[in-house]
Amino acid sequence: MTPLFSIFFGAGIAAFVYTKMGRRLGYGNQTNVWTVVIVSFVLSSIVFYTLFSFIPSN
Repeated sequence: MTPLFSIFFGAGIAAFVYTKMGRRLGYGNQTNVWTVVIVSFVLSSIVFYTLFSFIPSN
């Protein structure tokens, strides 16, 4: 379940980044927006996977 939860949290952060950075970079500049979104998704998924792996399961 840990990888699934970390992917969900990563997707949520990526959606938030898309809405905020899309306005800042301009939605017409799709290459830069999607690059930032993909990088934020990967990094946040790794961070949440690492955090969730330290939580002991019953």
